[in-house]
Amino acid sequence: MNLAPIVKLVRAYDATEWEIFISEWQKGLSGYAAVKRLGGAGDLGRDVIGLASADACQGVWDNYQCKHYEIPLATPKACEDAGKIIFHAFRGEFAPPRMCSFVAPRGPTTELRDLLLNPDKFKAEVIATWDKRVAGRVVAGEKHVLVGALKAYVETYDFTSFCYATIDDILDGHRKTAYWASRFGGTLPPAPDGHTPAAIAPGETVYVGKLLEVYSEQAGVAMTSAADLDAHDQWKDDLQKQRVRFYDAEAFMAHYRDQTEPGTIEDFAEQIHDAIEPAVATETGAFSRLTAALTSAAQTAPASVLAPRAKVRVKQGVCHQLANDDRVSWKT
Repeated sequence: MNLAPIVKLVRAYDATEWEIFISEWQKGLSGYAAVKRLGGAGDLGRDVIGLASADACQGVWDNYQCKHYEIPLATPKACEDAGKIIFHAFRGEFAPPRMCSFVAPRGPTTELRDLLLNPDKFKAEVIATWDKRVAGRVVAGEKHVLVGALKAYVETYDFTSFCYATIDDILDGHRKTAYWASRFGGTLPPAPDGHTPAAIAPGETVYVGKLLEVYSEQAGVAMTSAADLDAHDQWKDDLQKQRVRFYDAEAFMAHYRDQTEPGTIEDFAEQIHDAIEPAVATETGAFSRLTAALTSAAQTAPASVLAPRAKVRVKQGVCHQLANDDRVSWKT
């Protein structure tokens, strides 16, 4: 894939759009409990942050310093921003971030790159230039020179936490997210298959109950629990197949929920509903209604960015999600 046009486009973003782009990169990779964009006045040196737990910035977190300049990020600015993070950690505003990555569309200068790749040298540079580059910029109207407890804190700070990401690193990561397709076009990355637990979960009760009504009608005997299927291998096997479909749909929806525009997965499910409703309405028996729904769902092609990645069993699994939400029933 020729990335040159995309690199040119990204480098033309303004500072706000760059922060949004970086937050998409991290949200889409799903490695955090939450990703938040804080850039602006009073952000204390935090532009985009990835939170590893509910402890937020008092726990384990990563900081992405978004620097959208027309030239590579230079050492003086990086020292200033590193100093801000260290200073506010010293003041107890937050725990020191596990990682502080400088993300700039043109990357760091050669000098800064070499410093960040040699943490001891970057530490020495920050300390040597603190009073000039940092002291007067951490709090408006104040100057915090490197003496006393602050100096001791800086000298013991973990400078290996500072690093940088190249535009190639960022684009390679962003391409693995669903945000890539909506921003640059193309096909979404695939969703994982679902994991079907051996035991029926409480969240499956409704749609499984409706399937038991189908099996009861076909077998001519009442079946009110999955255990009743032990004497009916055909329907026991069928229930397992339907559960696989349900969990594949669950995994599909969960994967794309936070990586696409709000309402995308809901609209996808709504289009499946619209496709199966007429087919179900023309049938009377429970088995016929279920079969008509699964057949129609398999054949429909929703007008959605999700459609190219929706396998047949995912679309059929949405039928069971709709049944689980009491939007469709198989028994009339």
